Amino acid sequence: MAILEDVPGISFKIQVAGHDAIEYDDPNEEESTAPTRYPISTKYIECIDGAEFGIKALITRDHDWGYKNHSLTLRIYVDGEHVRGCVVREEDLLGGSMAKVFEGREAYCTRTNRWVLQRCQFSAISTVDDSKKDRVERDVKVAKNLGLIEIRVSRCIYLGNVAGIHRPSLIKTKELELAEKSLKGRAMSHGTSFSRTEHIRPVNYCDTRVLDEDHGPIAVFRFYYRSRDALKREMVIPRTPSPSPVPKREIANMSRAELERLAQERLNQLRGGGNVKQERKPIVKRERTEIIDLSGGHARPAKLSRRSLKQEGDVIDLTSD
Repeated sequence: MAILEDVPGISFKIQVAGHDAIEYDDPNEEESTAPTRYPISTKYIECIDGAEFGIKALITRDHDWGYKNHSLTLRIYVDGEHVRGCVVREEDLLGGSMAKVFEGREAYCTRTNRWVLQRCQFSAISTVDDSKKDRVERDVKVAKNLGLIEIRVSRCIYLGNVAGIHRPSLIKTKELELAEKSLKGRAMSHGTSFSRTEHIRPVNYCDTRVLDEDHGPIAVFRFYYRSRDALKREMVIPRTPSPSPVPKREIANMSRAELERLAQERLNQLRGGGNVKQERKPIVKRERTEIIDLSGGHARPAKLSRRSLKQEGDVIDLTSD
């Protein structure tokens, strides 16, 4: 859950398909050194194409409610468009806290004359190769805040309920198609559209007055939503490591002994001997044509001539030349 140490007692979380989304830290947080008038929490979440989502708020007594007996105004923006507002007073806290999930946009249906809830859902972005200047400029403005859920928290003075003077109309779901050049290399994957509607009870309105001394919100919570692949491209989550190739030694770097060993192994393979070395049979050489096999065979000995038996100094060569 996104929290800010400077503003205790106020936290938010995004729920996707009814489950709390896993939050990832902003990889560029340390590089963002520009001063701001209010603390900002920035998180990334993984979105699922076609899944509905909501914004879960948790307000507790840890917030400093004493200053001018103020209340809190929560304004929710999705893709740069205001979709929901809410006022929280200290007396609204039951048991020391208030938890509420904002599941979509409240609108008035003129066809049925009833209030409806338009649920938010993630929709994939498609790109077209359109480089016309007016198309690119228009899509750049759309893409500026695309993929962003932002909650602005302000302090206000609650002045009481008023009659419903504002009736926001229904928003038709449209395809998210942008010129490829308008994204400027950003890893954008999804935007928000509105899915099914359901009837709800009439919306109550109240009148408030902002605290001028705050000069705007006291805290801002931002959630950037991306597909898993887009989160990897933006280095929010680590990429899946590819297997390291086995290093190959160059022949030029091998020693003579290694080269001779490899050559002998290859020769043995060609001869069909596998890894078993073939031994040459030792032989005994005598003068002229006499050869004696010492390998243990049972061949019939050759007939010796009288002349060869009289000669001396016979040499037995076992060097396997």
